[in-house]
Amino acid sequence: MTKRQKFFSAFGQFLKNLFTKNIPLKVTALLFAVLLWGYVLGIENPTYVKRVRDVEITFTGEDSLNARGLMLVPGEKMTTDVDVECEVSKHSDLDASRVTCTVDLSDREISLDPDEDTKTITRAVMARVASGYGTVQGMSLSSVDLTIARVSSRSGIRVEVETQNQLPDGFMFYPPDNLTVALSGQKSKLDRIAYGTVNIDLLTFQSDDRDMIDGFYNLVLPVVFWDASNNELSDIVTSSGESVTASVQVTIRAYKDVPIVPRVETTEAFDRYFTYTCIPSQQTVRIFGSPSVLEKIDGIETDTIFPNDEVGEERMTVNLSIPDGVTLDASQNSEMVVLVSVAEKIAEAADYSIKVNYSGIGYGLQMSGDEPEFITVSVTGSVKAMEKFN
Repeated sequence: MTKRQKFFSAFGQFLKNLFTKNIPLKVTALLFAVLLWGYVLGIENPTYVKRVRDVEITFTGEDSLNARGLMLVPGEKMTTDVDVECEVSKHSDLDASRVTCTVDLSDREISLDPDEDTKTITRAVMARVASGYGTVQGMSLSSVDLTIARVSSRSGIRVEVETQNQLPDGFMFYPPDNLTVALSGQKSKLDRIAYGTVNIDLLTFQSDDRDMIDGFYNLVLPVVFWDASNNELSDIVTSSGESVTASVQVTIRAYKDVPIVPRVETTEAFDRYFTYTCIPSQQTVRIFGSPSVLEKIDGIETDTIFPNDEVGEERMTVNLSIPDGVTLDASQNSEMVVLVSVAEKIAEAADYSIKVNYSGIGYGLQMSGDEPEFITVSVTGSVKAMEKFN
C-alpha cells in the first residue's frame, strides 16, 4: 500500500470513529450547546453593532422651500450606510426598511442672493431606527451637498403631438388644437424651452372590434422639451421633482368615402321629350359614424331635383340627405351644387314616300315617261318635332 493510500485509509477511519464512537457523549454536547445559545439569546440577549447598507436619503420640507420661491435641483439617488446597535435577536430582521435617513429643507435660512440662480448648500443627514430595533451609532455619509435653485413659472408652452405607426384603414386621428402646458421649475432651464412634444403610438388603438376603436380618448403623456435649435432638454422637471406630463384629448373617427347620388324626379311628359344629366360639384363625400353603420351605406343622395322642360344648363343648389347615425366633418358643407343639363330627345330616322309632281316643262320639251312617281326621304329630329312632321 502506498503512502497516499495509507493516508486516505487512515482519514476514512477517523471520520468513521468520529460519527460512530461515543455517540451519547456527542449528543449531550450538542444539546448543551443549543441550550447555552438559547440562554444567550433569551436571557442575556447581548447587543452588537450591525451595519445597514444602502439606506436611501429622502428630503422633507420641500413645500416650505417651494413656498419661498426655491426648489431642490434633483440629482442622483443618495444612499448611506448606517451603523445600528441592536440586540442579537433583532439582527436578522434589521435591514434598510427599518432605518430612515432624511434631510430637512424647511430651514428658513436657506436662501439665494438676488443675483444668484443656483447655490450649493450642505445639510446634515438625520437617521432614525424603527422602535425596538436599536440606536444609531454612526453613518458613512452624515451630510450631503445639495443644489438649490430659484423657481420660475411658465404657462402657454406649445406642445406638438407626434404619432407613430398607423391606424387601421377607415379611421382618422384628430389631435387636439393648441395644446399647451404650464410648469414651475428652475428658471435657467425653463428659459431655454422653445416647445414640447408628446408621442402617441397609434397601435394602442388596435382592436378586433372596429366599433371599439371609434371614440374620444383622454391620455396623460410625458412631455419632451426642446430648445430653439431643436436640441432635446432632458433635464426639465417641475419644482416638485416630477417629470412633466400633459393631458391630451384625442379623437378617433371611423369614416367612409361614398359617391354622391343626385335624386331626380321627372314627369311623364318630360321623359317623353327630354333627356338630362346631373353632375354634382364633387363626386364623393366623406361621412363619419360607427363602422357598423358605415358599412351599410353605399352612397349619399341629394334633395330631390326637378329638371326644367327647357333645353340648356342650370346650376342648382341642393342639400345632401345625411342618414341617421352619420355626420360630415366640420370642414365639409351639406350644400351641394349640381349642374343639370336638359336636351331634347332625338327620334330615330323615319322613311317617308313623297309623291312627285313635275311642272314647268319648257316649250317643245316632254317627259321621257320613266320619271319616278314617288321618292323616299329619311327624316330625323327631336321627338316633339317628329310628332308634328307631316
